[in-house]
Amino acid sequence: MLAKEIIKQIVFLIPFIRNFYIKKRVANGSIIPLEKLEDTLYKADKVVLKNNENPNICVGIVKDGYEYEGYVSNRAYYPKYEKFLKNNNISYEYYDIYRHDWLEKAKKFDVIVWHTNSDPATQDIATNKIYVLDKLMNKKCLPSFDEIWTYEDKVNAHYLYQHFNLPEIPTFVSHSKEDALEYAEKAKYPIISKLNTGSASFGVNKIANKRQAIKLINQAFSSKGAKTYFQFQRQKDYILFQEFISDATYDLRIMVTGDKLFGYYRYPKKGDFKASGAGNVVKKAIEPKALDLAFKVKELFKANFLATDLLFSEKLNQYFIIESSIFIGIDTAEQLKINEVPGFYQRIKKGEYEFVEGKYWVQEFALKETIKNI
Repeated sequence: MLAKEIIKQIVFLIPFIRNFYIKKRVANGSIIPLEKLEDTLYKADKVVLKNNENPNICVGIVKDGYEYEGYVSNRAYYPKYEKFLKNNNISYEYYDIYRHDWLEKAKKFDVIVWHTNSDPATQDIATNKIYVLDKLMNKKCLPSFDEIWTYEDKVNAHYLYQHFNLPEIPTFVSHSKEDALEYAEKAKYPIISKLNTGSASFGVNKIANKRQAIKLINQAFSSKGAKTYFQFQRQKDYILFQEFISDATYDLRIMVTGDKLFGYYRYPKKGDFKASGAGNVVKKAIEPKALDLAFKVKELFKANFLATDLLFSEKLNQYFIIESSIFIGIDTAEQLKINEVPGFYQRIKKGEYEFVEGKYWVQEFALKETIKNI
């Protein structure tokens, strides 16, 4: 990660290299020139509120995804939120939540939407500020405090899976070194170690034997903690281990917002066990029992939008929850396809879903759910 940041700084310093790099990223679609942004956004259908759902409100949008002047990341959420607000004639302004006067500026807004970065530093900022906005100022927030509490926090999410008796991959979380060492003695190896914060399989490692597990435990409970891929943060005084489900050949990401569900299958690269971040995505039909489980998690997490990753054990004939997230990387308006036709599953009742054809940005549906529930 440090090397990547150094390269990025060099790119900014040398105009020829910077221009070449930007041109390359535009060509591969990872960034979009602002003048072409609407062309990308309106490849998707409009999402509109019913007449009786359209409130007289002002929305504050925190911008995300800015990389270079005149360009925006294709994964930026704020343009999709903005598209929804424009199409529904809802007043909005950009809101800089990082400034010293963020609290005073927040008073003018009824709703605040913020796609936060997934690093630990931003999560600390977001959790603290959204608590004030949501719990003390009674602002409608996307995400809400309840939602941000589990975002990029696998330990907190684990607590909810436990509390609601959800079928999580068997997981061990401890803040006690003695307890962790006892687990290492009796664990069936290999096991999976995870950082509390990490996406796209970063911070996920396979522990082959007891010796490796004890080494990590000693590092995590040392005075400095164990190194992580974040240069400014270490794994300190906690351990998160999961059982290794050896017969799982893919994972399944299911996104739920309201009563609409999207999803796709992800397959690991040859010789690897991690499907997340591998880029091997297949969009096809999803069976109802997987949709039911993802919907149940979303409802129990009290989320307007939640993506839950599942894996399936052939031996146990069961889906297990890997993790859930209120924000994910979204590249296109086609987050579900059946027979190469894009759309979403409309939930009728438990076990019963209807496929609805169309291209949609799921961010618009999430904001719709937030606003119609005011």
